[in-house]
Amino acid sequence: MNDQQQLLDRISQSSEPDWLVTCRDHNAKLGRRHIADAAHRRLLDVEFREAISLKPNASDFEARIEEAVRVYEECLKVKHGRKQAAAYTRRSIRDHGYREALIRTVRKKQSAGLELLAAHDRLDCSYEQIALDFAKSENLPEDVIEQAGRTLERYAARK
Repeated sequence: MNDQQQLLDRISQSSEPDWLVTCRDHNAKLGRRHIADAAHRRLLDVEFREAISLKPNASDFEARIEEAVRVYEECLKVKHGRKQAAAYTRRSIRDHGYREALIRTVRKKQSAGLELLAAHDRLDCSYEQIALDFAKSENLPEDVIEQAGRTLERYAARK
């Protein structure tokens, strides 16, 4: 096995963000783009796993939605390879408020965000789960509660 392959193997197994940053930057300076890119992708993965493993005790409706948006943005960062805001989601919250933004999203029946959350085993951050958890306290419409339940059942059946 050559030195570059050994380095790539070490990168793929590393969980040390500081080392990955140093490795990425050093190899970029040397013009070894494939190694720098591998270190960058692994760094994103390590940061992502740490970020989505955090599960703060968000007990009120707005805090749960903010946590959902945070986790979704972390998923987008991995998908796009860089920081990516959940612009549509944030605009919907700003324009319609937390409750109405949730209702509008759940009524769509499916979203790319839901797919990302499911892929990373964080459906607890889905608007559908939040709708079920806060159905009574937020006086959510019955169709939204029913749709949320059906959607989550479909994802549960996929496992």
